[in-house]
Amino acid sequence: MSEKRILVIEDEDATRYLCEALLRKEGYQVMLAENGTAGMTALAVKRFDMVLLDLNLPDGDGLDLAGQISRLADEMPILMMTVRNRPEERMEGFESGAKDYLVKPFHPGELIHRVRNILAGNRNPRSEKNRTCHTFGSWILDAESRMFRADDGRRMELTRGEFDLMAELAGKKDRAVDRFELLDIVTRGESEGHPRTVDVLISRIRRKIGQEPDIPVTIKTVPGIGYRLITPQ
Repeated sequence: MSEKRILVIEDEDATRYLCEALLRKEGYQVMLAENGTAGMTALAVKRFDMVLLDLNLPDGDGLDLAGQISRLADEMPILMMTVRNRPEERMEGFESGAKDYLVKPFHPGELIHRVRNILAGNRNPRSEKNRTCHTFGSWILDAESRMFRADDGRRMELTRGEFDLMAELAGKKDRAVDRFELLDIVTRGESEGHPRTVDVLISRIRRKIGQEPDIPVTIKTVPGIGYRLITPQ
């Protein structure tokens, strides 16, 4: 029997008990929570290897809860379950901390397949190869603390997806990075996404950089390929 412990946060009885039955059949230990408050209480007192999270909860939005879970346990993989399926909604899910995104109604086999893949390949997206700093004038992009800060104490607030893209582009040292490679970074390689997601995030990063004129970098569009971060020579 597997020793993996999974928390299911789902207010719909039928879906909650279906998930429990399917997961227990696979040998997982399962705990159920019918709302966000119960879910956070369970996370505060027990250790889990994964969370299945419904986005439409009676006591709050699941995206906000995903952010709370990520702050409480950063390496905890979250599989979001929702009827929301627009590209921008999926992007919001990944940015809030989701490892994968499962659209309802789902086939039982699809749920188990995604759970297995996540648990088998669960790795901290802040892998060792990304634990570095990139310096742009008086600004430092610190991949370990996940902060973009200036020597004088100023900080640029970047979402999870924005930071991951910025770090990836910075690590390529002025080389073009394919949009689909960047999309894989945003979705953690665990689910299909829409390339437009990358364009939206890059646009937001550009606006934020533009508000700090002393950051000597530019993100250029490379037609037919993707994006490149340009630094002064």
